[in-house]
Amino acid sequence: MNLQLLVKSASQLFTLPEICIQLQDLIYDPASTSSDIAKLIAIDPSLAARLLKIANSSFYNFPAQIDTLGRAINLIGTDDLYNLALATSAPDAFSTLNNNDSINIETYWRHSVMSGLIGRALAQHCSIRHSERLFLSGLFHNLGQLVVLEQLPMEFNQIEKLKAQAEKPPWEYEKEVLGYDFAEVSTELLKCWKMPENILELVETQHDPSVSSEPRTASLIHIASRTASQIEYNQLSGYDFSMTILPVAWATTALDKTTVHTAISVAEMNCQTMLSVMSGKQMKVA
Repeated sequence: MNLQLLVKSASQLFTLPEICIQLQDLIYDPASTSSDIAKLIAIDPSLAARLLKIANSSFYNFPAQIDTLGRAINLIGTDDLYNLALATSAPDAFSTLNNNDSINIETYWRHSVMSGLIGRALAQHCSIRHSERLFLSGLFHNLGQLVVLEQLPMEFNQIEKLKAQAEKPPWEYEKEVLGYDFAEVSTELLKCWKMPENILELVETQHDPSVSSEPRTASLIHIASRTASQIEYNQLSGYDFSMTILPVAWATTALDKTTVHTAISVAEMNCQTMLSVMSGKQMKVA
């Protein structure tokens, strides 16, 4: 199926909650205030509770309890709070796939969360501002997998069988079967969701950060997603994802493996909290 046709069809099924769309409009309205944003979030008690839980977790490590949305907005900032609202709402958009036999949805979200958390930790190490953007980009980097699963189940299963051979990177098998990879599908879906350009570009260039207008930041997502894949999928497939990290990514970021291992430890510390916030239930971390 043509990529644009695929995503157009998927975007009618996989939609963000209305509260996120309203929040996006409000945040980009120059006349809005933090009080307006807090009032909107308060309309959705579930979202408000999720955001406050994250604000009071080790994700931020604020020294004092954050007990109001207004205080959370002032400390976290509207853009980053919006990113967290999107992140915690994402599983709702794909809830129809929770019982699909072709994928372990908990493994999928754990890998996505770890990609985002490792990217965020590396961004903080590199003193890159608004590290929640890295978290969201990492979380959303492989949404295309879910789109293809729902829209093209036969092709999805064909790709999975090829991946089991563990002879090539998964994205090469994706292109072989579809003519495009999951990263391209993810990017097109995020365009339909009207995601900011700086999120789109990080997802789009995840396989080759050198073509990004922000090669250093894109390299962090590249390293983070490959590292998360090594943690989550290496034992399942036998494929060595760490070897697919491009030399340009190490050179651009000046990171080393010790720093990445530290980022993994930080991510693992926050992964359980984020998964339980997103799912509304306890999920075990492998």
